[in-house]
Amino acid sequence: MSATSASPPQGSPSNLAGALDQGNFKGQSQKGSSLQSFLASLAVAALIFTVEFILFIIIKGRFSRIYQPRTFLVPEKERTKAPPQGFLSWLLPVFKTSNSDFIQKCGLDAYFFLRYLRTLLKIFVPLAFVILPALLPLNKIGGKGTQNGYNVTGLDQLSWGNVSPSKTNRYWAHLLLAILVVAYTCFIFFDELRGYIRLRQAYLTSPQHRLRASATTVLVTAIPRKWLSVEALEGLYDVFPGGIRNIWINRNFDDLSDKVKLRDKYALELESAETELIKKAKKAQMKRAEAEAKRSGQRKSKAERKKQIEMDDARGAQMAQSGGTAAGNPHQVRHTLREAIKDQDDSPSEHSPTREGGNSSIPILGAGLETVGHGFERLGQNVLGGLRKAGKGFDERLNPAQGLVLDESPPSLPAKDDLVGDGVGPGYRAKVGGAAGESDVHPAYRAAHGDFSGPPNDTQASPTNTLSPTGQSGTGVVAADSHTTPLDPRAQIDGANDSIEEGKLQPGWKFWSKGRRNSRYAIPSPQPKTKDRQDGYFKDANPKNQTEDADSTTEDGMPYPTAFEERFDNDKGRDPVWKKYLKPSDRETMRIPIFKPTWCPSLPLIGKKVDKIYYCRRELARLNVEIERDQKRPEDFPLMNSAFIQFNHQVAAHMACQAVSHHIPKQMGPRLVEIAPDDVLWDNMSLKWWERYVRGSIVTLVIGALVVGWAFPVAFTGLLSQLGYLTALLPWLAWINKLPASVIGLIQGVLPPALLALLMILLPIILRSLASLAGALTGMSVELAVQNSYFAFVFVQITLIVSISSGITKTIQGILDNPSTIPQVLATSLPGASNYFFSYMILQAFSVSAGALVQIGGLFNWFIVAPIFDNTARKKWERSVNLPTVKWGTFFPIYTNLACIGLIYSVISPFIMVFNIITFSLFWVVYRYNTLYVTRFRFDTKGLLFPRAINQLFTGLYVMELALIGLFFLVRDSDGKAACSPQAIIMIVVAILTIIFQYLLNEAFGPLFNYLPITLEDDAVERDAEFSRAQFTRLNQDEKDGDDLQDVLAERERRERQEDREAEEYELQQIEARRKSRLDPRSHLPATRASWVERSKRRKTSDFGHYSASAQRKNTSSNNVEHAFDKDVETQGRDHRIGDAFFQGIPDTIEDLSPEQRDTLVQKAFQHQALRAKRPAIWIPRDDLGVCDDEIFGMNKFSKHIWISNEHAALDGAGRAVYWRSPPDFSEIDVIEL
Repeated sequence: MSATSASPPQGSPSNLAGALDQGNFKGQSQKGSSLQSFLASLAVAALIFTVEFILFIIIKGRFSRIYQPRTFLVPEKERTKAPPQGFLSWLLPVFKTSNSDFIQKCGLDAYFFLRYLRTLLKIFVPLAFVILPALLPLNKIGGKGTQNGYNVTGLDQLSWGNVSPSKTNRYWAHLLLAILVVAYTCFIFFDELRGYIRLRQAYLTSPQHRLRASATTVLVTAIPRKWLSVEALEGLYDVFPGGIRNIWINRNFDDLSDKVKLRDKYALELESAETELIKKAKKAQMKRAEAEAKRSGQRKSKAERKKQIEMDDARGAQMAQSGGTAAGNPHQVRHTLREAIKDQDDSPSEHSPTREGGNSSIPILGAGLETVGHGFERLGQNVLGGLRKAGKGFDERLNPAQGLVLDESPPSLPAKDDLVGDGVGPGYRAKVGGAAGESDVHPAYRAAHGDFSGPPNDTQASPTNTLSPTGQSGTGVVAADSHTTPLDPRAQIDGANDSIEEGKLQPGWKFWSKGRRNSRYAIPSPQPKTKDRQDGYFKDANPKNQTEDADSTTEDGMPYPTAFEERFDNDKGRDPVWKKYLKPSDRETMRIPIFKPTWCPSLPLIGKKVDKIYYCRRELARLNVEIERDQKRPEDFPLMNSAFIQFNHQVAAHMACQAVSHHIPKQMGPRLVEIAPDDVLWDNMSLKWWERYVRGSIVTLVIGALVVGWAFPVAFTGLLSQLGYLTALLPWLAWINKLPASVIGLIQGVLPPALLALLMILLPIILRSLASLAGALTGMSVELAVQNSYFAFVFVQITLIVSISSGITKTIQGILDNPSTIPQVLATSLPGASNYFFSYMILQAFSVSAGALVQIGGLFNWFIVAPIFDNTARKKWERSVNLPTVKWGTFFPIYTNLACIGLIYSVISPFIMVFNIITFSLFWVVYRYNTLYVTRFRFDTKGLLFPRAINQLFTGLYVMELALIGLFFLVRDSDGKAACSPQAIIMIVVAILTIIFQYLLNEAFGPLFNYLPITLEDDAVERDAEFSRAQFTRLNQDEKDGDDLQDVLAERERRERQEDREAEEYELQQIEARRKSRLDPRSHLPATRASWVERSKRRKTSDFGHYSASAQRKNTSSNNVEHAFDKDVETQGRDHRIGDAFFQGIPDTIEDLSPEQRDTLVQKAFQHQALRAKRPAIWIPRDDLGVCDDEIFGMNKFSKHIWISNEHAALDGAGRAVYWRSPPDFSEIDVIEL
């Protein structure tokens, strides 16, 4: 009988529900598997590991961008030293890197993940040395085997079920070892949590961390309207030591945020469409030239074509390095910290800092970074066959698909007589606006349009104004060249934006003033609104600024000014250059969404078909005008019920979080500290407390349904591999049997794993969306919530469901009817699934760990995905500088589940601990290498994932105890009587004691997981003073070479306990002395210095007084930082030239800045991201045909509100976009972590 007409096998379910109910429970399928089959599986997994490991050793040195990007493609403070070359030499720094260096470069989350793997090894290695020699002989020798009607074979002979009924007294050993497992594991939990708190407190109180705004800023939510003002919040929270430094009242900018997201979408679409237009024109010209040469009989030889390609590459490199042309730059982006500081110093002046032409100083870029044109030549033609060729020179070059390469010397431009094309090239210059300086404007449209003094009869101000050395001014398209200097661009541009700073006060206003209370016991209360105040925003004292802008409304009543010139829409009134090479039908098109474009994408065949460039530039111009006008008027948006409050002292922020702020329950809470400004989820800032409860309850129910019900879609994917069986169950699917055998084979072989992979990809996305919907306030809060839900999912789906011998529906129904059957269900199901988990552990230990080491996903993205989808210079730049990241919420639970499996089977089937040790050891090495050299971590929970993972490990202990209780009750002796009831009762007591222990553990350590105690403040202040003098912490002072950070902290704690004992003895001596002399006790107390509370009252709340000593040195160092980009990158090491070009000289950590610089950056750090959004630049590549320059000219005529630039981007000889520097709208300030 064919597979397509097979009937259900005998004894199988007779309907789809039954098939789905049992289709996923495969743990019992390997019950009794032989030792030979196990060794075969082990050999295959080991072979896969060996092949992948050898591949990693071979290509690791060739692909530095993939296997060690953290050695050069991150800011200098995060860089790690490149590992030594050699077969196993790279392992030395993996083991020798100190904990303090690891934390400084990778963060607490990465450190505690590796610490977590080490903790699991601390649990299983000692237990394996004790349990395996004890239980394996007891289980094997004299067991059931295949005698007396038993059929215990294979690896099952080493487990619980092989003990003979005549030797039930051996189960006392199982009981004692189970108690040992519980006691020892609980001790490890206690010890690790104590060490976690110690290290986390040391990190949070380190001077480097205390400088961050996130260390002293508290997010307060659910604020009643009465208290939602700056004065009210300042009066309420200034009772904490040190006072308040800043307050940001949040407003609901959801509408503005939607516009910003839509603008970014249209900007990327326009950038891509313009790039494709330029590339198509170039390729059309190349085909035309080739066809012309073929007709004339002058076809070039292979050598001549190769030389031509090299010449074209050199021309593209020269164009990318020679500046470029730009229009519509509103000068909102402060490219350097120096510009941001200068702009702040010039406030309230609206003039922007002078930029030295188009080649503005951008330290993020450096100098000498050359454009792409070489490396990985023709890699896309043969990915596998060209792997060796692709790897050659990878340290010096990046794939042309990624658009960046560093040559030993700048590419030379061929002589003018050698240039090929239409007689134009980067060597041609055109004067702009009659200025004496030259510009990189292409002559192809200069001949048609003359000098570019702006569109005819144009009454609007030009986006940029230039002043020539002769004093003549010109307007229009400005070449990004060092000969031109902008003159007050922001004052001239229509619609330019300077975001209003929330709560900004006029000079002389004492924002932090004290002493306003008439009574010593007066309770702070918010003041009523006056004409001078608006919901926490103070009106500008300048009457001119209070009047509405003249352009706010037009004659026809439109709320926003005109964004573009209708008469120049669709390139009316001019003959664009692209028409020389392309037809209008060659341009890209799109479908207008039929619903709101913020959530409805453009769908094929649905909606009106339009030209993508014309439509996107209209929408972009309109959105730029609306967004920049809205950003100037934040008071037009409603208040949220939340605020950020920055204190002068870290301890004050933690005290404010723990104090009861309001007399009504659930008001002014929750309060969070340690929030990164860029990690805030602004959409959830205005939720009321009851909305959080409702959302949280609904999300919990949905997650519970997913955890249990996810087994059914997974089981359905398994049924698709048995179409004959499925069509027999469902007769209405009989038409499938009529399909060709090849189609049926394809469905059965490809569709099931593809659907299963899709389901596993969708699950984390669903869980993160649900966590955000529940009201999480930050991205890290989402990860913490996902850690809980994803662990519940993997534990139920991978550990429990695959172990259950009966259907899940039947099992759940039985448990609901009689919950006391849980131990029996576990006892009858878990032992038979042990062999399945042996194979599962083997797969994790060898295949998955080697796959993580060889970076299969990274190789696929770089050599397959990037050449196909990275079609613009921006996309190639982003792929080059954006390193892989880790989503901790779905990362921790995988290894927690593996540890739970090991704990559950540690007594039932102890051989599994061997695979636990192998698995966690390999993963510790692999992920320590990846975190040091590959992965970058921007946001951090400060280690909060670690205690949650420790608490989740208790799940393994509880399931083990329940299973052993059931197993002990099920044991029968040779007479059929219950033989282990005492052991079961003892295990019940142990389970109760475990619950009590976990409760007491969390009660003791719980408050310290999130907040810092007051007792640490004195030592922290001392370390701050020492840091300000010597630029390193007491922690680094204590840690000598070779010392372990944890040992240093433990020694410090021991010293503190000794000091406490000495102080207690001294106090007893003083009491005895006072009793004898009968003197006033206070006269004998030792003199004490002022506490941090008293010292804080003498500090100015507007500055960190204890950092004043370092201000002068930091100012000097910051000046050095600001001029570091003047160094020639080519004179530095070859291996770091790319990274230095991107990150050389940037003050990438907060301690690189002076207090004044920090205040300048933090002032707007906690503003809504929609207020801080800047006009995006349309970054397109230059070409030798003049299409790019002509598009910029046409865009400038069409609208003055679109920033378009081809600075330092061009096409190479193959018509690919390449770049020489970062995008024009990139700022080094984005790299600084606040």
